[in-house]
Amino acid sequence: MKKILFTAVIVFLAWQAGIAQNYQSDRPGIGNGSFITPKSALGLEAGVQYSNSEIIDQFDIGQLLLRYGLSNKLEIRASLGSYSTLKTDFRSESNTFDGFQDIGFGLKYNLISGDGKPSISALAEVSLPVGSEFFTNEDTVPTIGLLADYSLTDRFGISSNIGYSFRTENVNDSWLLTITPGFSITSTVGGFLGYAGNYFAGYEQHWVEGGFTVSLENGVQLDGNFGFDTENDTVFLGAGFSVGL
Repeated sequence: MKKILFTAVIVFLAWQAGIAQNYQSDRPGIGNGSFITPKSALGLEAGVQYSNSEIIDQFDIGQLLLRYGLSNKLEIRASLGSYSTLKTDFRSESNTFDGFQDIGFGLKYNLISGDGKPSISALAEVSLPVGSEFFTNEDTVPTIGLLADYSLTDRFGISSNIGYSFRTENVNDSWLLTITPGFSITSTVGGFLGYAGNYFAGYEQHWVEGGFTVSLENGVQLDGNFGFDTENDTVFLGAGFSVGL
């Protein structure tokens, strides 16, 4: 019941207050965009995701991200995570776990932008170990990254991220790389298809991902996305929305 009420409140707020028409979401997709939330504006993003492999089924509800523009070049961010349900089936033994994921806070700052130039922003975040027992990193984990977007034509562009998460007592350091071409289908519908890689010590994930966005007249963006990890045979499907307030 709490999960249903949480989702209903978020959806209601988004539909009631879609006033920032030029807001650009970091949803959907594994990477983030270089766009900075305008000064004094609030960005609200949320969604759900289902993940599956041979041994796990996981459902996440929330994916809540709040973004606030301190200036036209700097935003603060609060990633409030999801409520997750995980079912495992390993060696004929099945288990079910649920609880909240870790939360995080960060800053995004625009380094380069302008007509004819790529837009490049820096992102610094820290994840706090406040999640439930089965969904926490158990450490405070800092992450840094560069986010780039470049428009090739009026209908086609490319986005790329490179990020690094620092080693902690219980978490290995890792690199994230995304390369995501995007395109406009109509004036209100867009799509993307790209690559995302996670590189840990002795372990890798290689995601093929894609999705679409639909922009509504009240400023709300709806989205759907998918991804497949070619290294570990894991697939996810997601859906959500974002809005500038």
